[in-house]
Amino acid sequence: MYYYPKHSITNALARIKRIVRLPDAASGGVIVLEGQTVDIRDRVARGVLPSRVLILDAAHELRLNNPQMLKNFLLVKERQAVQEKDPIAGKDAKRGRRVFAPANGYVAGVDGGRILFALLPERVELDAGVRGTVAEVNNNREVVIEARGALVQGVWGSGKNLIAIMRYEPVGGILRISRDALDTAYKNEIVVTTQPITAEVLDLAEIRTFGAIVAPSMSAALIERVLAGTVGVFLTEGFGSARMNPSAQELLKEFDGYQVTLDAHLPARLDVRRPELVINRSGTDELREFSPFKRLARGDTVRVCCAPYMGILAKVLEVPRAPQTLPNGLSVPCAKIELSHNGNQVMMPQHCLEWIGA
Repeated sequence: MYYYPKHSITNALARIKRIVRLPDAASGGVIVLEGQTVDIRDRVARGVLPSRVLILDAAHELRLNNPQMLKNFLLVKERQAVQEKDPIAGKDAKRGRRVFAPANGYVAGVDGGRILFALLPERVELDAGVRGTVAEVNNNREVVIEARGALVQGVWGSGKNLIAIMRYEPVGGILRISRDALDTAYKNEIVVTTQPITAEVLDLAEIRTFGAIVAPSMSAALIERVLAGTVGVFLTEGFGSARMNPSAQELLKEFDGYQVTLDAHLPARLDVRRPELVINRSGTDELREFSPFKRLARGDTVRVCCAPYMGILAKVLEVPRAPQTLPNGLSVPCAKIELSHNGNQVMMPQHCLEWIGA
């Protein structure tokens, strides 16, 4: 079982271990060796996911009185390759009631009044995603890559993965960028803004074909539009109108113009991943290993990211093992911290704390 941290992380330089793993159902294997140096886009594993079979209630769709007659209404031969939306059953291929292929695949068989439709096998090709060294290869299924870099974890992403140049917004904000679509500046790049995303910002991003936007927040009303669009979105704070926290803001501005790896992971139920932005960088400092599942520990420096101490730096004094009961009656994992601005000691939920390094 994985430990899912109740805090987000911003770290300017650390040894980061990233795990690239083939899906359990995929056949295939790792194609790199331990000790090998890999770049962001280097392929490290490949495989094939077996085809899935969908059951289509064709007799119902065609309103057949006798479902056993369905075979007489097939418009293609069994195991004949078809494209998505091709007609596969009906009285006439061009008109009337028809059953269409739900995806690229083939008719695997007919069972009573149902069509068994097999999807084509899916190729899986996994990139390193970071620039580093292959530290481990496990069971020819998993690659552990060790890299040096800066890391910013977010709280929500639109599901887009992108390796591109990161550009900080101009003075005055992202809306100061010209709407001239012929201007290639920012095209396919990751643009950082410290202001919440609005519909107007999304309009501009689509016109100028940004690769993605890194922003502190946006209205939840924009979620459907973002998921349907081509521009990726990575939020550092969440939904609403929050502004970007100073630690993430300063780090992103420092690396303006660097190539970065953006994993704007779309959170899912029981998921252990967070949206992350990794900035590959070199350095000679002796670094401690960073784990994406790091637990808060005594002595860590954190930033509070919820009211009433929003934005204040603090030092972790204690991390109780048992969940603590809050004034609202909820019992959640907490940490006892010392606030930097007045020295007061308070107990805060871990999900309200952002780890910003040693």
